[in-house]
Amino acid sequence: MTLKIKLFAALISLLIISLVFGVSVKSYAKDKRSREYRESVEQCEEEYTRAIRDALNDYGFKNAGISLTKTFDEKRNISYKLVINHHSFEYADESKLDRIEDILYETSEEYLNGNLQTCFSY
Repeated sequence: MTLKIKLFAALISLLIISLVFGVSVKSYAKDKRSREYRESVEQCEEEYTRAIRDALNDYGFKNAGISLTKTFDEKRNISYKLVINHHSFEYADESKLDRIEDILYETSEEYLNGNLQTCFSY
């Protein structure tokens, strides 16, 4: 009788260990995919920031301050807010600022996966 109890206890232990191991493997795989996604998004954001910095330099706004922030809604959709600060924006031609804004949105379609809101400050 004690052999049956020991065998039953061993089987139950193996079942519990395999359940715990199975759950932890799934959790690790999900976490790895999530981490890879976050790293991919962050890399795209950095590339976007570099691209718009180059565009701003081409338009004569060297050393502009760039701030790109993101928020998530309840469905995990991303919204970005881009604030660009440069002292020359106060005196810049409106058509020039419109063209820069067009470039910001066109470039965001290439790099960012979310809605973009822009703001110029001086």
